[in-house]
Amino acid sequence: MSRLSYIAVAIAIACSFSSVRADDAEKIFTSKVRPLLARKCFDCHSAKAEEVKSGLKLDTLADILKGGSTGPAVVPGEPENSFILKALRYEEADYQMPPSGKLSDEDIAIVEEWIKKLKSEK
Repeated sequence: MSRLSYIAVAIAIACSFSSVRADDAEKIFTSKVRPLLARKCFDCHSAKAEEVKSGLKLDTLADILKGGSTGPAVVPGEPENSFILKALRYEEADYQMPPSGKLSDEDIAIVEEWIKKLKSEK
């Protein structure tokens, strides 16, 4: 096999891993994250909300990446820099979401894992 063939194979393998991670992120969003957001956040942060709080809609990934008055809710691949996690963990005194009570550690971990997997979609 020529050197160029090895490079082509390596690129193909890397691309296949990247698409698997992107698919994982989409599956996690569809099966776990969006239903969680729908139960806990959509009353205030969706297109169907009477008044969208802080201009933040969480209906779609595009909405989440666009963010609201505080900027993007998620930084793909960077949970530590994603405002949504700071709010869910109650790290921000003025933004503790949902205000009705902190989510379980398991629910927060689901959101964190999803944000990590978004890295491959950059």
